[in-house]
Amino acid sequence: MKTPAKIAASVFAALLAVAGQAAAKPLIPAREWAMIRQLQANYELTTEQTWLLAAIRRHENGRAGLEFGVGGPMNSGHPAHRYRDGFKSFYVQGAWAAGTVKKNYNGDIIAFAKRYCPASPVKWANGVSILMARLKRENNGRLPGEKQPKRNISFP
Repeated sequence: MKTPAKIAASVFAALLAVAGQAAAKPLIPAREWAMIRQLQANYELTTEQTWLLAAIRRHENGRAGLEFGVGGPMNSGHPAHRYRDGFKSFYVQGAWAAGTVKKNYNGDIIAFAKRYCPASPVKWANGVSILMARLKRENNGRLPGEKQPKRNISFP
């Protein structure tokens, strides 16, 4: 028969194992980092803008066709919703997001949030700021992957 102390110890060990697995899983997978780095090159984003783009990806965390949350509801008719395959859709959504970041982000996350998420800019800015900090911590302040050369990515 297990004593309460043994039960508590096994529950604690299980919780530690789950926490260790969660900590080992990166916020953004390597495949997506490679695509984000390509968007960085194509849109000539600064390092800070690239961190923001990655944080937007994680914050919005949409399914294929809404990866960066661009264009509102899926059936809104927005051109960023052309694809739903998880690859082309990532680049199209990412391109719209990268263009918005390039054009509108000057270091003021609240001002940018008013453009990117006008419905709840302060809440959105807080969430994205927290994710930017976590991504930087997770990657020791260095963008993962290699910087890519500028490439023309076009889809039919």
